[in-house]
Amino acid sequence: MNRFSFKRNNVKVFLFFLVATSILWLFIQFSKNYTRTLEADIVYINIPEDKAIDPTSDAKLLVTLGGNGFRLIAHSWTTPELVFDYKESAKKRSNEYVFALDKKGDFIKRKLEFKGSVIDLQKDTVFLKLHTIYDKKVPVRPNVSLKYAAGYGSSEGLEIQPDSITLSGIKKVLDSINYVVTASLTVDGLKSNWEEEVPIKMDSLQEVVNVVPRIINASVSVSKFTEGSQNVPIILENVPENEEVKIFPKEVKIVYRVGLDKYDDISERDFKVIADYREASENNAFLFLKLIKSPEKIHDVRLQEKQIQFVIVNKE
Repeated sequence: MNRFSFKRNNVKVFLFFLVATSILWLFIQFSKNYTRTLEADIVYINIPEDKAIDPTSDAKLLVTLGGNGFRLIAHSWTTPELVFDYKESAKKRSNEYVFALDKKGDFIKRKLEFKGSVIDLQKDTVFLKLHTIYDKKVPVRPNVSLKYAAGYGSSEGLEIQPDSITLSGIKKVLDSINYVVTASLTVDGLKSNWEEEVPIKMDSLQEVVNVVPRIINASVSVSKFTEGSQNVPIILENVPENEEVKIFPKEVKIVYRVGLDKYDDISERDFKVIADYREASENNAFLFLKLIKSPEKIHDVRLQEKQIQFVIVNKE
């Protein structure tokens, strides 16, 4: 028992001296002087609200610091930041500004809260370039696919609110953007009214300073659909004054799909079908029909007859 206690005491003494010598070694090592080169991030503050930072402005600065390990270790865990105040800059040109760095490094030491020495700087001047921010209103193109359940549809189709957004940025970037798109969205089996918020796709807008709004509201009114039809008179156009032309038939049946709530709103007056006599040929007694007017609230519109016969009755 005594021998076991003796061995255990020896282990404790050994561990004590091991820890003590390790701490002493570390203290000696950290007391030595070292040099270390750091890449500091440059941050600009107090930029006027109507200005944007040009991507060519300085964003990084290599700084070589000297000092003991205790002073350098504080800057070894995270990337240091150098904050430059726009109000303290010197104007070089109309949109360019500079920050002079003193050779002694007092400015850098103050910014980094470093008590050692600054041995070297990558450059002695930091350049800041600004651009005036402009606003531009652009339309939104929804990337939304709606699939209705059998027998259902929408008279109005997809609606978005707002249908345009405002971009803020430098003129060069805004001039290249004519519209924006939403994130992709697919909705299946619609039987009732649908509404959802859809974000603007930001992938192509990385250089834009601000986007307002970044989310739009998409909606669609869904109703039960049925088939409707109208007999519409055919208008014969471009007949010479010295000719009389008869067509057969004189009207054509138009078939379409329409919501039950809009069924009674549709009449033959909402359609216009023409046949152009200038397209007639001597070897063909037929004219093709063209539907040039129809209501926006109907879908899958088709003419039951694609062409008609014509006969020249009188020719002088």
